Amino acid sequence: MPPAIIHLVASRSKTGKTTILENLVPELKQRGLKIAVLKGNLKHYDLDLPGKDSWRFAEAGADVAGFTTPGKYLLIGTSLGKSGNEAAAEFLQGLDLVIIEGNKKTKNPKIEVVRSDLNPEPLLLPNTVAVISDSSNLNLEVPVIDINDPAALADFICNRFLSPTVKNSSAEEASHFGDSYGDQESGGGFTHFDQSGRPRMVDVSGKEQTSREAYARGEITMAPDTLTRVLEGSMAKGDVLGVAQVAAVMAVKETGRLIPMAHPLGISGVEVDFEPVKEDPARIEVGVRVKLTGQTGVEMEALTGVSAAALTIYDMCKAVDKNMTIRNIRLIEKKGGRSGHYRREQE
Repeated sequence: MPPAIIHLVASRSKTGKTTILENLVPELKQRGLKIAVLKGNLKHYDLDLPGKDSWRFAEAGADVAGFTTPGKYLLIGTSLGKSGNEAAAEFLQGLDLVIIEGNKKTKNPKIEVVRSDLNPEPLLLPNTVAVISDSSNLNLEVPVIDINDPAALADFICNRFLSPTVKNSSAEEASHFGDSYGDQESGGGFTHFDQSGRPRMVDVSGKEQTSREAYARGEITMAPDTLTRVLEGSMAKGDVLGVAQVAAVMAVKETGRLIPMAHPLGISGVEVDFEPVKEDPARIEVGVRVKLTGQTGVEMEALTGVSAAALTIYDMCKAVDKNMTIRNIRLIEKKGGRSGHYRREQE
C-alpha cells in the first residue's frame, strides 16, 4: 500500500514550514510511524551538479544514484512519465507517510501555513484539508490547528490520512515510547478497536456538540416502462416514491441499530429527494440530507437512508422488473466536526 502524501504549503516563504516539520516529525515518530520528509518542486539544488559523480552515474543510465556515509545515505533518481513526487512516493513503499514541503500546484492534500504578521489571508487552494496558524480569529470550513501545537497537528494527520490498520500497527510500536494518539472520534484510543484489538463503540462523551450535516446520493436503474409506471403511480403496491421517502427517514433514525458501531443519534432533520431520469438506462437518483447538533457525524445515516429508499423502490417494483440495479451509493458532502467540510469533487 503506498504511503499517504501530504504537502505543507504557504502563500509566501519564511513562514516557518521547516520549523513546523522539525517539531512535527518527533510527534509522528512517537506514534511509531515511518516517515519521509522531502523538499518539493525544487528548480535547483546544490547536489547532483553536472560533472559530479552522482550526476555522471545518473547520466550513464542508473535508475538511482547517490552516495552513502557510515551512518546515512542520499539517493537521487528519475522515473519516466512521473513527477518527482510520484516517483519518490513509489520508491518509498513501506513508509506510512510522505510529507513534502512546498508545491502549491500539486493535486495531493495540502496543509497551509498562515501567519498573522506575514500572510494573514489563507489561499485555501484545492485539496486544502487544514490550516496551521498563530491566529485564533480564522473562521474557515477546514480545521484550524494552533501553529505551536505539533501534537494536535500529528493527531489530525493520523486521523485523516492513516487507515485503522496502519494506526493500530503504529500504536503497537508507539507503546514502546509510552505514548499513543487519538482516533477520529474521541481523541483517545483507536477508532472502533479497544486496546485488545476488539471492536468497540467509540466514546464521544468528551466531544463538543456542534452542528453537523451530511448529504448522500445513489441510484436505481430500471426499464423505461417501469419508471413510467412509478411516475404515473400505477404500481400495484401504491405510491412508490412516497413509501421510499418514508423508508429513508425511518432508516436514518434506525442507523444506530443497523450499523454495529454507529451511535444512536437525536436526528434534527431529514430531507429526501428523487430525480427521475428518462434516459437509457432509465433511473431514479435518490438523495438524502441529514442534520444534527451533536458529538458525531451523520454520514452513515445519510448513506443508510439512500440505501433504504433504493431498496424500497426495488421491493415495490420487483413484480414487473427484476433487472433493476442499485448502484453508486456515495457520500457527496459533509459539514461540521473536527475534519471540517468535505465535498466530493465528482458527484
